[in-house]
Amino acid sequence: MLPCILNGREREHSFIQEQEEKGLLDYKAADYLRAELLLGLEEYKISQSFLERTKPLKNIKKVVEIIHEKNIKCIVVTVGPKQVAKAACDIWGFDSYYGSNYEVIEGVFTGKILDYIGAEQKIQCLQHFCENNNIKPEECIAVGDGSTDIPIFKYCGKSIAINASEEVKLSARHAVDTDNLTDILKFILCD
Repeated sequence: MLPCILNGREREHSFIQEQEEKGLLDYKAADYLRAELLLGLEEYKISQSFLERTKPLKNIKKVVEIIHEKNIKCIVVTVGPKQVAKAACDIWGFDSYYGSNYEVIEGVFTGKILDYIGAEQKIQCLQHFCENNNIKPEECIAVGDGSTDIPIFKYCGKSIAINASEEVKLSARHAVDTDNLTDILKFILCD
């Protein structure tokens, strides 16, 4: 949603979101429509305005630091633009990121997606990271809030649905509704 807001297209984004929630659009079609709303947005605005325009959960950086102290790597995998994932990675200290490749020419979004990362591709991204870091799937913990996280929940050894719909919560091993990310630590550090 952030890039749409930055491009003054929040109302159109909300309409697409409503259509998706009513089942009139699948998530992939909705994402391609949202990508069109980015036409003309300057890429640098995402990292520049990230914290000014988003309302992230509390203590993200603290949780990443605690997890790093336990020698656990943290990555971001999103169906959204990789530019948003990179901004989150840079701000909070995640180890790596993956996101859909939205076309940018001369620093400006064209409204097109060149390489889309959907639900199944999220698993491929995680596999890529795991292979490069000697990590087994059963050692992975997925934290997510959307339906595109369900396949990755099934792939990982542990899963946590956060502020998610009932369908997503039922697909995860653990679920929590919170505004403070430290609430997931009890699930990550147990066992």
